[in-house]
Amino acid sequence: MAWRSGQEEALVGYLSKDKIVALATAADGSFASFAPSSNALGTLVTLVDPVHVRMFLVASRPDDLKFAGALCRAFEATGNAALSAEFIGVAKELSEPAAIIADNGVTEVPEVIVYWLGVEVGRLHPKAGVVIEEDLATFIQQSRAQIAQEMLLDNEFFRNTFHSDLPLECVRCHLR
Repeated sequence: MAWRSGQEEALVGYLSKDKIVALATAADGSFASFAPSSNALGTLVTLVDPVHVRMFLVASRPDDLKFAGALCRAFEATGNAALSAEFIGVAKELSEPAAIIADNGVTEVPEVIVYWLGVEVGRLHPKAGVVIEEDLATFIQQSRAQIAQEMLLDNEFFRNTFHSDLPLECVRCHLR
């Protein structure tokens, strides 16, 4: 983790969940009493297959910190070992950390890259006023359903992937 000089000191590099929550609380005191959406928790707690989230943010922007802090709190509240997250602070102009930004194809922040079963399924660019944990939970469910629908004829995929919670017609594999 590196510190940038300038009017605002911004954290650049990997940030711990504790650091994210502390920064979010320092940026907005009301975040101390933040509780994740029960709708989002209801979805996130049921996930069985691994979901990893990589969030890029500017740590000097309060909205970015609140988004990241909300994800930290939501993931912690679920107690679900299938969920993991990492947070990467970047410079406002996306110049640092250059290698990580380039490797991940980041073009704007905040950006949340979502991986399911180790494969990128999409990206979110939250805007002020959204409930990020609800948007993320919905996005994960929609992505899982879309991929499962595309894989419907692949019995091997379904044999090794939890899918009973998805809106699929998979009579072929369950009536055997």
